[in-house]
Amino acid sequence: MKKKKVLLIIGAGIEQVYAYQLAKKMGLIVIGLDINPNAPSLPLADHYISASTRNISESVKCAVSFNEKIKINGVMTLANDVPLTVAKVSRALGLPSLQIKSAEIVSDKLKMKECFEANGVPTAPFKKIYSYKDIDTLIKLWGYPIVIKPNDGRGARGVLRITKEIDKQWAFNHSINSSENNWVLAEKYIEGMQLSTESIIYEENCYTASISHRNYDLINIYSPFIIENGGVLPADLKEEEFNLIEQTIKKAANALGLVNGTIKGDFILTKDGPIVIECALRLSGGYLCTDQIPLARGVDLVKQTIKLSLGQKLNLKDLIPQDIHKMGIRYFFPKPGKITSIRGFNELDQYDWITKKKLSVKVGDLVYSPQNHTQRVGFVHTIGKTFFEAEQRAIFATKRVIIDTI
Repeated sequence: MKKKKVLLIIGAGIEQVYAYQLAKKMGLIVIGLDINPNAPSLPLADHYISASTRNISESVKCAVSFNEKIKINGVMTLANDVPLTVAKVSRALGLPSLQIKSAEIVSDKLKMKECFEANGVPTAPFKKIYSYKDIDTLIKLWGYPIVIKPNDGRGARGVLRITKEIDKQWAFNHSINSSENNWVLAEKYIEGMQLSTESIIYEENCYTASISHRNYDLINIYSPFIIENGGVLPADLKEEEFNLIEQTIKKAANALGLVNGTIKGDFILTKDGPIVIECALRLSGGYLCTDQIPLARGVDLVKQTIKLSLGQKLNLKDLIPQDIHKMGIRYFFPKPGKITSIRGFNELDQYDWITKKKLSVKVGDLVYSPQNHTQRVGFVHTIGKTFFEAEQRAIFATKRVIIDTI
């Protein structure tokens, strides 16, 4: 009887559940690593390692110790911004993974931007700043608006769009309070279509499963916070635009030293071509890779990532996207206050074109004006035959849900 392979998944949160389920279906023995013993994915695991995913040395030590008892064959993560943990655990166990240097670069936004600049990857002008007074200097150079962000931030925490109305001293203090550094990163704000890309680099070729159009129609309402309000995938792009973006993804991957693995990109498509804001060498959260892309494009990036982590060959047919559905996504944004009633959410089940919905609040909870993406209270996913239909269905669905607050 063939011995089962053993997969270590870094993180066991709610968005990792699919990876655990899929690994089990693939006949793998699954180990979950998470500091929370009650993490949602752990009931699906065969073994548990108690360690913080963000404590790299602890994760390495615990994984090496476990490996002495049960040999681990692959290490991966999903919807968890810990590429350096994955890389160092894999290296310690002698397993295939992205290069440590690559993981170090994408874990540091300034290093990433410098890497792009040095290798001719188009990116927004940027500057390391130590004071709110530096913002005035950059405004004279770039004009309004500019963006400031923590170099080590996640989930849009501390990311601000500075316009004339914004108190620069307050903005700088807010951003730096979301960082462990004594400085923040400033970027010139670039106008254009906001896009999110999901790709696999395999045997020196780039396979892009999806390019999503990101919606920011609430940017002025929640200013200076930059809050995404969903979008549509795939984006409505011309073939030459898609190809140019994919070429830029490949160029960014080469600059980062990615040989085989996943790459997520935040892009802006301008009249002069695509601009890379930043990249991550991991699979996206937001149920993008577990639900949206498989349903709309027919590519299971989680499965391909598991296979890569085990050193297995990929079937190129599994990497080519299909035009199955257009998918719309919108988030719920109730007025700040205490929730007194929620109406219409369960009634959404009557629509067969709603593929997933989630609400993370209940009556009695306090909700606040969102300052980052972790503070959005829920979402709805819809499918349609066209970009417009998918988008309008998502908008319709969110309007059907009434969240009253006082």
